[in-house]
Amino acid sequence: MKKPTISFLDFGKLDLRVGEVKEASLVENSNHLIKLVVDLGEDYGVVEILSGLYPSYSPDDLRGNKYIVLANLEPKKMAGSFSNGMILVADDPEKFQLLPLDKNLKNGTVIR
Repeated sequence: MKKPTISFLDFGKLDLRVGEVKEASLVENSNHLIKLVVDLGEDYGVVEILSGLYPSYSPDDLRGNKYIVLANLEPKKMAGSFSNGMILVADDPEKFQLLPLDKNLKNGTVIR
């Protein structure tokens, strides 16, 4: 579904960064959540992100990989913890897909 047009100023509010998943584990009492410890570089440091990637992805699939992260998303409480960002995925109608980045990109690099 097509979404409404946003202004360039609104787009400029999004802080998209390269994030490296350092740790990943399943969240207890959840059917979909994986807790990720993500290094977003100098500006944000290491943050915790909860993402509904399971069972499409396991924690082992994610560790050590780099992805595009919406770093300045308002924290959201989920399953008793706060998620501090969002990993972006391609939302294919049959299955969403993570978009891995080149591992040589520096953590925290701005995506624009």
